[in-house]
Amino acid sequence: MGDAGATDQAVVRAHHLYAEGPAEADPDWLEFFTPAELAGLESLARADLAQHDRAAAGAEQAVLLHGENFARNRALYQADVAIQHSVRDRPEPEAAAEAAARVLAYLPTVRSDRLLQQLQNVESALQRHSRVPAVADWLEEYRTMTGVR
Repeated sequence: MGDAGATDQAVVRAHHLYAEGPAEADPDWLEFFTPAELAGLESLARADLAQHDRAAAGAEQAVLLHGENFARNRALYQADVAIQHSVRDRPEPEAAAEAAARVLAYLPTVRSDRLLQQLQNVESALQRHSRVPAVADWLEEYRTMTGVR
C-alpha cells in the first residue's frame, strides 16, 4: 500500500517465520512456498514501491533459486527482471533486453495467458528504449514469435 517501512517489517517477519520451518497449522498450499517464492514475492513488493534495483535483484534471485523447477514461475520472474531493468531510475536497456530474451526462450514449452500478458508488459517497458539495438532486436523477435504487431 505504498508504505516502505511497513513492507520492510513484513518482509523481515516473513523471512523470520519461514526460517522457523513448518508448523502443524500451516495450510497445504504452503508446501509450495520455497525460498524462491519468498524472494519473488519480495521482488514484487519492491517493484510496487518503485524500488527497481531491489526488485530486479529479488526477481533474479527467485529465478536462480527455482533451479530447473517451475518453468512458468522462472519465466514470470525473468520477465520482472527485464521490466525492472527497463524502468529503474538509471535504465539498463541492454540488461533488460538480455533478460527479456531469456523469457522468450520459455515460449516453446511454457504457454500461459499470464506469461503472454507479462511479455506484453515487457514489450511496453522496453518500447521507450526501442532505439537501442538490442532492444529493437528483442522487440522484433517478440513480435515474430507471438504474432503481435
